[in-house]
Order: sequence, then C-alpha cells, then structure tokens
Amino acid sequence: MPTYSFEVHFTGPAGGDALADALYEAGWADATVSFDVELGGEGFAAFDREAPSAIDAIVSAVKQGQACGLNVTGVSDDTVSLGEIAERIGRTLAAVDHWVRGRRGPGDFPAPRVPRDRAALWSWAEVSAWLVANGLADIPPEEIETARVCRAVDMVLRASHQMSAEGWRRILTVASTAA
Repeated sequence: MPTYSFEVHFTGPAGGDALADALYEAGWADATVSFDVELGGEGFAAFDREAPSAIDAIVSAVKQGQACGLNVTGVSDDTVSLGEIAERIGRTLAAVDHWVRGRRGPGDFPAPRVPRDRAALWSWAEVSAWLVANGLADIPPEEIETARVCRAVDMVLRASHQMSAEGWRRILTVASTAA
C-alpha cells in the first residue's frame, strides 16, 4: 500500500495528555504533532500515512482530528516558490526560471497562483503534473496525487470555515435539485 505525506493544520483546545492520547487512539499514531496540548491553540500534524489512495489518507486524518475536538483549518500548503520547485526536483533555480519564462522547455508552464514580481507562488499540484507530463522530473505518482487532493480538501476546509451552516444548506439544496 502506498504512503502519502501531508500536513493537517488545526486549532484545538487545551487538553493535556488526554488530548494527545485521544489523537493517538483515534489514528494519529502515524503523525508527528506540533501542538501545545497544555495551552491549546494552533498546531499541525505531519503524516506519513499508508492508505489505498491520497483521498483516503487525507480525509481519514481530517475526520480523526475533528472527532477529537480539533478545528481542522487546512491541509498541506499547495503553493511553492521557484526555489522550492528547484529544490524538490533537484534542478537549478535558473533552469526552473527558464521554463517559467518560456526560454527553454516545452512552454505552457502553469501560471502562478499568486503572481508577484519577485516572489510569485505556483501550485505544486499543477507544476508537478506539468513536469512529469513533459519528462522534466521524476516525481512519484503518490506525490502528485497527494498535491491534487490536498489542494481540493484545503479549499473545501477553508470555504467551510467562511460559510455559515445556513449557507451550506442552501448550496446543498440547490445542488440536490440540479442533480
């Protein structure tokens, strides 16, 4: 079974060892948790989870955290800088910059998610798929799948925190009548 690496970000109550034990018992034995269980607040858990798919791995971790009273606020950040792209694939920053600007490579490099003159950020899900499709990097399929699923789950989590329960009921009503 493949192993998927990702992070879950959360806020939680102070709970001492009882909370740490509850997280472990709920299934977070495969995570390294960074959280002050005595004080509560913000934290994250880095997972290396075996599962049939990335969606199974990530959704199970989110549900387990929620069952223990954590407010799961997001999963692995999908955005990467040029330097992070270069580091992840073992290429120079100059090589990646040439692909981005279309000076070398097949062209059509994904557009930045956060366009900035000096520090633009790209979606790792999009960039990794482009690199593999163009034979420019050997990225394990599990990593690409994880990036795609993290991006989708993160968007859902962030949207759910910004929308009221009534707003979700309206969306679900519209969706069910459209189906």
